[in-house]
Amino acid sequence: MRAARCGTRRKRRCRPLTSAKIAALLLATPAWAEGSACEAGAAVAAGICLQGEALVDAVTVARGGVRRGETALGQLRLRLEADLGMTAGLDRWRFAAGVVGIYGRQATATHAGSLAAVSSAEALSTLRLGELWLERELDGIGSLRFGQLAADAEFAVADAAANLVNGSFGWPVALSTSLPAGGAAYPFAVPGLRLAFGDPVDGPAFRIGLFSGNPGGRHGAATDPQRHNRYGTLFPVHGGGFAIAEGSFAVADTASLKLGGWFHNGGFDDQRRDVAGLSLADPAGNGVPRRHGSNFGGYGVAEATIWRGEAGQRIAVFGRAFAQPGDRNLVSAQFDAGLAWYNPLGRDGEAFSLGVSQARIGRAARGLDRDRQGFGEARTTRDAETVVEANYEVPLVPAHLFIRPLVQWIIHPGAREPDPRAGPRPLRDAVVLGFRLRAAI
Repeated sequence: MRAARCGTRRKRRCRPLTSAKIAALLLATPAWAEGSACEAGAAVAAGICLQGEALVDAVTVARGGVRRGETALGQLRLRLEADLGMTAGLDRWRFAAGVVGIYGRQATATHAGSLAAVSSAEALSTLRLGELWLERELDGIGSLRFGQLAADAEFAVADAAANLVNGSFGWPVALSTSLPAGGAAYPFAVPGLRLAFGDPVDGPAFRIGLFSGNPGGRHGAATDPQRHNRYGTLFPVHGGGFAIAEGSFAVADTASLKLGGWFHNGGFDDQRRDVAGLSLADPAGNGVPRRHGSNFGGYGVAEATIWRGEAGQRIAVFGRAFAQPGDRNLVSAQFDAGLAWYNPLGRDGEAFSLGVSQARIGRAARGLDRDRQGFGEARTTRDAETVVEANYEVPLVPAHLFIRPLVQWIIHPGAREPDPRAGPRPLRDAVVLGFRLRAAI
């Protein structure tokens, strides 16, 4: 009887009650999500989390570099993580899969002419498979991860540098210019495994990774490795192996120190000498570089929180250093330093970041430049490239949409590599202006 009345005299009163109930049902947290808290992203099912982020980098080279002009690049990242204990009854097992979509123009090669990428999102326009792995927890002492992995996800990372847009503050120029196809780092992920022990957040920890040596797969010398492995589905297992190990000690939310080293057993060309020991600039030589059977290097990363205030305010500083042989690597050393000031004006979600990075050309490459000059070639001697960046991130929609105006000053782009338009003269210092628009999905 009450239902019948609801359809007649009390019809208007019932509609709001029904709508309120429906809204409550829609906004209520599902029962399965109560125990499915995600560290990042959103729970889409019991034990399954989806993360997503979209970026748009719009920059202009206002002066210097190769040429002035504007470019824009977009990137979309999606990542699915699953606790297989909850989803499939496989206790202590985890699964992750990611894809990356890139579309737009890269400012570095066409405008800035620098060794360091103007944007950390720069890559060939495509849709590619990212990381794809399984992980097994080892009785509370660590974990073993295997599948398609990227070394820059866990190694040589400075958390306080995360907001800096220039690529040199992520996977360093020292490694990207030394390893085949830039190494096992964005935009690539390669077959590999990673073993980790300890707590990297609060206490001592150690991790070691072994990765396929050439992310581009089998490709010709003139072929762009990103084009050859365009979709990230070649799963290359040749080109030698790349191993990297890192030990760390951290005091939660206070300070951390990481020391690491890497080794690659593939072949590497000498930067100055041919197989007969003559300079590669010598007309009497055969022009075939001397071959080194391996490559290696070491690095350190230090971070500390030096000040804390109210409303989440804090200042964190970081420093990184990389060193490797100069006879087989273009860059023999790199030094980074900077700071991140969170909520500087007391407004949640804002951050100011400042960073300086210098990549120094090795002795052999500089010697080759002098040899070329001695044999009559008009050119400069390369020295070092320095990047200075400052940016300020502001939330447009709290926790979801952010804008990050930025300025970069690139001193000696390409480490004084001659300008192709001006003969022997080096590229002028470049000033880059722009912004990053970031949306958390």
